[in-house]
Amino acid sequence: MAFQTNVLRDGQWVTETISVQSIVKSQQVDAAPQQQVLQPPRCGLLTRTIVESPFINSILPVRIRSPLHNDIAFIGDHFVQIRELRRDGRLKDIVRKVNFGSRIRNACVVGNFDIKTEEEQDALSSQPPILKLEDHHHYGLAPRLPPQMLMVALESGDSVFMFVRPDSSGGGGKPEFVTTRFVSPKQRLAHPGFHVVVDPSSRYMALAYAQDFFVVYELESRERLEEKYANGEPLQSPVRSFRLRSVNGVIHKIAFLYPRPGDENHVILLLIVVRHRKSRMVIYEWKLGDDLKKVFDEDKQGHRMPVENQMVLLLIPLTVQSAFIVISPDQIAVCTECLHGPPRFETIEMSSPPPTPTHHGAHVPLWTAWARPFRLSSYFETRDCIFLAREDGVVVYFEADKDSTVERVTPMDTFNCNISTAFACVYERYADILILGSDSGPGGVHKICPRVPIEFLEALPNWSPAVDFASTAQVTEWWHRDGDKAGKTVQKGPVLRPDRLFATCEGGQKGSITEYRYGLKANIGFDLAFGPGIKQAWLVAKADGYQMVISMPDATSILELPSDFSGADLVAADRTPYYLGGSTLAFSHSGGFTVQVTTEGVVLTLPHDYRSYRYEDFAALSGCSVADACILDDCIAVSTHNDESNTFQVHVFKMEQPNLGLGHVRTIEVDGEVNSLALTREFTLLVGTSNESGPALVRCSLQQATNHLEVMSIPEILSKHTSIEDPSSVEGIGSIVSLGNTIFLGTRSGEVISLTTTTTADGLAVHCEKFGITSAKLSCAHITNQPNPVLLLCCDNNLVYLALHPATRHSHHRDRFFRQKLRVFPVDPSHLDALAPPVQFASAVDLPSEEGITQVLMVSGETILLTELHPTPGCVPRSIPLEGTPNKLIWSGKLNCLIAAVNYGGKPGLVFINPNTGENVGVPTDRNDNAVEFIHGLGKQGDVILSVGEWRYKSYFYLVVGTRQGRLLVVSVKREGGGKVRYWMRWKKEFERPVYSVMGYEEGLVMCVGQSVRWEVLDEGERRLRHERSVEIESPGVGMRVENGKLVVLTGRDSVVVLEHGSGSGGEGGGMCNADPMRRNGVSMMEVAGTDVDDAEGGITLVSDRECGVGGLWVPWRQTDKECEVVFEAELTASVRKFQKARSRPVWEQEQSPKFGRLRSSFDDAETLGISLNGALHHFTTLDIKTWRFLRFVQNLALMDGEVTPFAHQYGQQGGVWNNNPEPRADNGLEMQVDGDLLGRVLEGQGEGEGGLERVVVRRWEGRFVELLGEVEGVGDLGEGGEKAFGKAYEVLEYFLRPVL
Repeated sequence: MAFQTNVLRDGQWVTETISVQSIVKSQQVDAAPQQQVLQPPRCGLLTRTIVESPFINSILPVRIRSPLHNDIAFIGDHFVQIRELRRDGRLKDIVRKVNFGSRIRNACVVGNFDIKTEEEQDALSSQPPILKLEDHHHYGLAPRLPPQMLMVALESGDSVFMFVRPDSSGGGGKPEFVTTRFVSPKQRLAHPGFHVVVDPSSRYMALAYAQDFFVVYELESRERLEEKYANGEPLQSPVRSFRLRSVNGVIHKIAFLYPRPGDENHVILLLIVVRHRKSRMVIYEWKLGDDLKKVFDEDKQGHRMPVENQMVLLLIPLTVQSAFIVISPDQIAVCTECLHGPPRFETIEMSSPPPTPTHHGAHVPLWTAWARPFRLSSYFETRDCIFLAREDGVVVYFEADKDSTVERVTPMDTFNCNISTAFACVYERYADILILGSDSGPGGVHKICPRVPIEFLEALPNWSPAVDFASTAQVTEWWHRDGDKAGKTVQKGPVLRPDRLFATCEGGQKGSITEYRYGLKANIGFDLAFGPGIKQAWLVAKADGYQMVISMPDATSILELPSDFSGADLVAADRTPYYLGGSTLAFSHSGGFTVQVTTEGVVLTLPHDYRSYRYEDFAALSGCSVADACILDDCIAVSTHNDESNTFQVHVFKMEQPNLGLGHVRTIEVDGEVNSLALTREFTLLVGTSNESGPALVRCSLQQATNHLEVMSIPEILSKHTSIEDPSSVEGIGSIVSLGNTIFLGTRSGEVISLTTTTTADGLAVHCEKFGITSAKLSCAHITNQPNPVLLLCCDNNLVYLALHPATRHSHHRDRFFRQKLRVFPVDPSHLDALAPPVQFASAVDLPSEEGITQVLMVSGETILLTELHPTPGCVPRSIPLEGTPNKLIWSGKLNCLIAAVNYGGKPGLVFINPNTGENVGVPTDRNDNAVEFIHGLGKQGDVILSVGEWRYKSYFYLVVGTRQGRLLVVSVKREGGGKVRYWMRWKKEFERPVYSVMGYEEGLVMCVGQSVRWEVLDEGERRLRHERSVEIESPGVGMRVENGKLVVLTGRDSVVVLEHGSGSGGEGGGMCNADPMRRNGVSMMEVAGTDVDDAEGGITLVSDRECGVGGLWVPWRQTDKECEVVFEAELTASVRKFQKARSRPVWEQEQSPKFGRLRSSFDDAETLGISLNGALHHFTTLDIKTWRFLRFVQNLALMDGEVTPFAHQYGQQGGVWNNNPEPRADNGLEMQVDGDLLGRVLEGQGEGEGGLERVVVRRWEGRFVELLGEVEGVGDLGEGGEKAFGKAYEVLEYFLRPVL
């Protein structure tokens, strides 16, 4: 149906025919556009502990390897570290165990080690070599158990018995633990091992729960255990039987008392039980071998403790009269006659020393630990002695006679550290060695000798409790707000210096700031300030000491050193056969035969003869200047430059050792400037040259009669065999090292290139890695107990340890050529606050040293260092003392310094720390530039700074500070001469409630005061802060940030809440938009990128809580009043106190682009790090869903493997593996976490280096393993799997577990 009508077209009325349908359609109202609903990202989280906690719960002397090894066990929450006391009084790391799968509740030593005679003491002091495990089989000797074993009680309820034996592979590697487990008899009981004690005969052991129950284990005799072990039987649990006993009350203390002499089969168990707020002592007695069921059938009431001893701190059994000492807060008493009738308590009269400056508690210091020194066994038959320690560093020595009367109480000198429950006395022939652990700051090792002052030997590093954390990263946001794509904003030009990490360590007056450094520690044993211009140095052993040869640009110096390195004497030219007028280019010493090659000539020496040769004596070198040289066996090669013909040559000489002869055998013409020389074991000459076409490596076999040169262009090789972007940027070859079929080249632009001869079609495998921007100087070193040599690299004033992969069937599949790349830190044990000195040259020297320690000679500027390189990598902390208690820390890129909030005797202040020198560069003043102790608003007794931040307001820069007493301070800062920073209070505002957090933004400040979020703006006219609006929340906000125009607040009890942040009128406003569906006790938060780093609304907020959890939340920014989505959950061993971003990876790891499904956490690909209160440092990596599925599958397989997780509980679920099915389940919860520490143990193969994956991936799951691996981004075609698949899987694991520091 249609009709005609008049319509207006282009300003004129016209007649048109219109249908009904068009009229109806024109009347329809367009539907409102639907709001786009975004979906949360799907990803997993890889968590790793990159620095373990240094906190020690207990220290136990234990002969865990043999009677001759003076070992000590350091017990932490999740590790057991065995160290040996060396003859110089320092501790040496032996072996470490971490794969317990549960927290360690307690530990004890099972077995006895008595020194009966003086002859035994002499034998222990001599320390003859011990047979290795393979030597027992060679000589037909049965393996023997050590005198003692260590028992650790796990939180799961199990008891793990262990000892240490030599490397079973016979390769001279690290010692290894031998363990056996006894499963808890009652799974329903909580927290077993709260108390653990062993009776003096080591035939019984008691574990007590916190209340209600204790269990007594009867142990096998040592003779029976050793008989089984000698017969080749695996170590079985030494528990023969056990008896569980309930107690009506709380078990406060438990101990085995010593029997009287002649009654060694008498067993006495003492319990202190608290019932109805009254302490009673209960004693059970029995004979060795009695039925424990009958022993504990009787319900004993015991005797009431005296009023003065109701709250027992320590219970110390004495070796005489079955007596014991009771340590209470207000009294110390000896209890005797406890076996027959009412016990008798005698008070020990002693004057308690006053609190020391190291005490930082509110009340009197408490006694925390005790230790019994080693004496001859006959001594303890009639006497006893103990050391008693107090938490503030006081130690008292007690001696008791045969009647259990304490006849001597001697206070020792006060120790300058806090003392925790980790306290031990270690055997030494003529002294007592006290090891003091601390729960707040570093501990120490001290030597106590008669009638001489106490000697400090070394510090025990401890940077816990760590309450705050800062990095020197310039960018802290994950999303680039300028809208640039992430790929364009990541710098790919010059090598970036890694960001540095700092943490505050609360320690009372010994508080400090700790810098995290990871690598190998090299203790400086000898340093010699020589002078400028040192190029390299060599150290040669002599009959009466050592001789050091020092090469400089135009001269050589010789130093004589005594055997104890107590001094150094310069040798005159007429007292040495060596050339001193020119620079020494190469030096060799072997079997008394010494070769010196200088720019002037060659000197050959024997112990009683020498002969020198000048280059002008050889016609082939006439008119030439010598630039470089190398020595191998009886062959010398020198490079020369002929000034007249402007040509470069290499001359080869042959030595004759018996008559000290030297003959010229060959001249080799090379094209280009010679930069370096080397000789291989096959007598192939390697020459590094450079010309107009770039650097090249020239090879010439000296075994052939003619000079056949093979020239290898480095840019061409790199273009053909590597993916390096600009091969032409590689500069000349500065150093060459040949190892086997591999040649290593150190370039002048900081690269290390490896050329390996292979059997493939190309015949050559090439790897190139960049380690810096200055010349890379390589040297070969043979490390103690290492079967293969390693490389020492000096670049950018850093020393790097490079260990090669062992030759395995997967080596050719690996993308990473070096097994380990670790920074080496020279450390002066007496100056832990100093920066690591720069290193320009390093070489290993063959000097007598402890087993496992390698001596390394280094050149650092004008100083020569002789250091002891330790083989075990770990945290090498640098401690900056503050003489106060720090609790907040930030890094100021504007001021280029650390800013810490420090309490001095209860008064808060600010400290500005130069990170390089550790100096406080801050100068507090008033507004008139007058110096003051504290700026106005700080320094109030009892106050604490809760928040410190920076505020960039227009063109101004301020600091904002919030305190517990409700003060908000805006602080002005100004850089002045000499690196000083002057600061003063600009504005102040006071509130009635604490200012928990404060943050500056474009227009003003936003803060959390009590449970109220307040917006304050700066009124420039009135020059004050003016309140704009506020919002009440349910718990205090401990952190804030602005994201996508909203204010994200982390609260103490309600996790994350999202508030409106835009400007508004005064009063109330800005309600809640989004919140976490779970009520977490929030501690710290940080936002990271999701699956797309360019999506500003796709970020994930990491939230840590006090229950050791980490949650990943996605905020639906466009949907108000909707809860956040949980993307993943994770559980850690300790709660994350603070998150930080940092580009902290070493230089050689920074070129790694995201691959294998790793998601960038920020546009600049920074690392996400978190610190725990116990000092542990954690790393977090987000994974795409396919990579998460593969890595979680490997983790689940590892959880079912008895070697990777030997102590996994046999009941119920195994860490998320249900019904022995390792298939991952994407539940947006704990299943989304991948445990990087567990994968690390798979990669290490339990210390064997290879084979971990092959063992974990059983044949049943190999097909699914290959299928999931093939889905990982960038893996490629795996064919039929097998060897190629495992090689690629190792590459994936190595990529995700590569060093972060």
